[in-house]
Formats: sequence, structure tokens, C-alpha cells
Amino acid sequence: MALKPVRVDKQSPFMGEDCALCKQPLAPGDEIIICPEDAARHHVHCWRANRNKCSAYGCLGRGEVEAPPPEREQRRPSLTTSTTSEQSRVKTMPSSSFHCAQSCLVIAIAVAIIFFAVGCFGLWAIADYIMLEILGWQYRDPLVNEALRWFLTLV
Repeated sequence: MALKPVRVDKQSPFMGEDCALCKQPLAPGDEIIICPEDAARHHVHCWRANRNKCSAYGCLGRGEVEAPPPEREQRRPSLTTSTTSEQSRVKTMPSSSFHCAQSCLVIAIAVAIIFFAVGCFGLWAIADYIMLEILGWQYRDPLVNEALRWFLTLV
């Protein structure tokens, strides 16, 4: 699907909104692409840098940018080319990649689940000990107590 760029002007409703990828405000004269799925706004060069797809997490919007008329291309230099001899060191990452932040989050959740499980078992073991040994409450069936003692001697 070919997407037509929209030029932002001073009366544009998109004026001052942020690009979904680079988070820079949209300024007059910028050409933007509006995602066909979720209407997220991207600079044309940001859309292309993200492999012609939306940078919003989970969005399936994609499409090639229509080529601008040749006269427009000559009037305004491309925003992706550097005017200095030094190239930008900023790298854009596609939204579908799984990197450090996501893997750290998954590891943190797994560790939290393990601590929660160990903590719950520990609380149960402490409560069980207090009720049986200190308070003398036989809340379990004596047969179960004997089976547990037998099992603990094996371990």
C-alpha cells in the first residue's frame, strides 16, 4: 500500500505533536506519514528508517511512501542526510525487535515470581511450625503428620 506524505503547516492540527519514533515535535514544513492502522504520526524519514512500518508497539500499520514530485525533492533537502561531514550516530531500532529493556523486564518478573513462591512457602512453613510445635494445635490429621515425618526422614 502506498502512503501519501502530508505536509505540516502553521494551521495543521498536527502542529506541535511528537513523532511516534523520534519524539521530536512536528514543525511547519515537515512531511509526515499517518499510520493507516492507529493514526500515529511519523516524520517521513522516521517511517522509512523503521522499514516503512509504524513504530507503535503491536501496531501492524505499514506501507511504502509515495515518491514526491521531483521539484519538491530539489527545493527541500532530505532530513536524513547530514549537512555536516559527520554522520549521525543515532540508530533507530524497529519496534518489533526484542532488546535489553524487554529482556530485563522478563527476567525481573521471573525473579519476582520465584521470590513470591518461596516467600509463600516460607510463611506457610513458619505458621505450620508455630501451630503444631509451639501452640500444640493438631490441625492436621495425625496420619498426615506421621506420613510427613516419615517423608522428612527420607529427605
